[in-house]
Amino acid sequence: MTYSDPHFIAAIDSLVAPIRINIADRHEDFREAAVMTKISFSPRFRLFSSDRKRLLREWTGWMATEELIAEFYIARGVDLLERKDPSGAVEQFDAALAAAEGGPATAEILYRRGMAAFIAGKFDWQPLRRDWNRVVKDHAGSRWASHASVIEDAPE
Repeated sequence: MTYSDPHFIAAIDSLVAPIRINIADRHEDFREAAVMTKISFSPRFRLFSSDRKRLLREWTGWMATEELIAEFYIARGVDLLERKDPSGAVEQFDAALAAAEGGPATAEILYRRGMAAFIAGKFDWQPLRRDWNRVVKDHAGSRWASHASVIEDAPE
C-alpha cells in the first residue's frame, strides 16, 4: 500500500474499489522512462460514479492523507446528488469536512453541501445561505466563492 496511514487504509477499504496498474509492465516504451525517475511511482486517482458511467474526480500525484480521504467523500457526495439522493450527499460532504476541514477542498465541499442541503430540505434557503455565505467569507477569491456570491440575491 503506497499510503500506509491507517486512516487511509480504512477509507480505501470502505469507500472505493482500488486497482493498481504498473504502466511500465503494460507498455514497453514506458519502462525506460520509469527507471530514469527518482520517484518510481506516482498515484493516479480516477473516481467514477457508482454506475461506472461518469468520471467524477481525477488527479495524479500525492496529497495529504486527510485531503485524499476527503476527495473520496466528495466524489461519493457528487454521485449521490446526481442520483437524486441529496440527503445522502449531505452526509458525504459532512464526512469530507470532518476529514479535511480547512484544507484546499473546503470551499468546494461547503458549496456542494449547501446545494445538497437546499435540495434535501425541500428548497429551504437557510442551509444554502449558511454554507455559501461561509464560502464567500472564508474563501474569497476562489472560484467557489465566485459561484456562491449569488446568494446575496437570494430571497430572504
